[in-house]
Amino acid sequence: MYNYPMRIHYHRKNGEYDTCSFVKSKDQRIDLLTYKEDYFGALFSFEHPSAHPLESLNFVVHTGQTSKEYAIRFNHYPLLTEVWILEGDDRIYYSENPAIASPFYKNQNPFAFDKAINSASFDHHWGYQGELGCRVEDNQAHFVLWAPTATEVQVVVYESAANDAPVWKTFEMERGNSYSYNHKDNTIGVWSLDVEEDLTGKAYQYQVQFPHHQTLTRDPYTIATSPDGKRSAILSHEEKQVENFEVKHGSEATWRLKNPCKAVICEMHIRDLTKSPTSGVDEHLRGTFLGAAQTGTVNQYGQSTAFDYIKKIGYNYVQLQPIADRHKEYDADGNVTYNWGYDPQNYNAPETSFN
Repeated sequence: MYNYPMRIHYHRKNGEYDTCSFVKSKDQRIDLLTYKEDYFGALFSFEHPSAHPLESLNFVVHTGQTSKEYAIRFNHYPLLTEVWILEGDDRIYYSENPAIASPFYKNQNPFAFDKAINSASFDHHWGYQGELGCRVEDNQAHFVLWAPTATEVQVVVYESAANDAPVWKTFEMERGNSYSYNHKDNTIGVWSLDVEEDLTGKAYQYQVQFPHHQTLTRDPYTIATSPDGKRSAILSHEEKQVENFEVKHGSEATWRLKNPCKAVICEMHIRDLTKSPTSGVDEHLRGTFLGAAQTGTVNQYGQSTAFDYIKKIGYNYVQLQPIADRHKEYDADGNVTYNWGYDPQNYNAPETSFN
């Protein structure tokens, strides 16, 4: 038995829904639908049962002597199928933004672009090429967030970077007002905040308000997080410096090959390289970044292990499997369960369980 979850938003400019009747039909079966009203209009939430897989469902609106039928395509089962339909508009919308940009929507917002169908126009109008994220300079914290569809943004700062740290303070961000074809100066979709305090060691999230909902989220440009990755950590300039790290270009980048065919590449997973006791790596470093970098390690037979083994074999390049902070699940003892890392949640921050 299949039960297809459905959510249908229906809009009439005159706001009169009690003069209509609504039904769903499939395979000669017709069911009357009930609704509740929300910001968009009439909202229908239900599950459609079927003994066999379905590709579509008919949604029918009866108004007086006229009827209008909409063939709704199902999402992949068992995912929710959600659509937006407007009286007078023959198109069925599968996301909200283009629906509220429709001229048949009473409170039409022509700037409610949807990147999926109008990416060039969206980028032309809202694109920004400046620095984003949080940086600390001279005991001041600077926050910059690109959120063009938001109506209000707050920075929620926590007392520390611990998972359960309480809220310390909340700050209002200010939206930019400069529109320019030069995207370095185009700030109309950018929110910013300067805090005249040293926030090093604390964490934060963005409380983002949209026209019809709000969300509390991490900074997509964060480079450090709380242990669970749900909050963005604030680092000082000094904490972001890596000892002996240098950027090299051209002939100074001696590891680059003129002939790429001479590259001998090894794919390596940070955790798997040293997690086993046979790796010879110090126990507290096994499965971590520092464990992968430890030298002089051998197994019980005196054979080289870990990175020394990779070098001895003759590889001259190492391709790392995902090291970005990923979505985490925990076992009964609170330990992070195994995961290769192909479901990142913070693309610019290192995976915390490798620390």
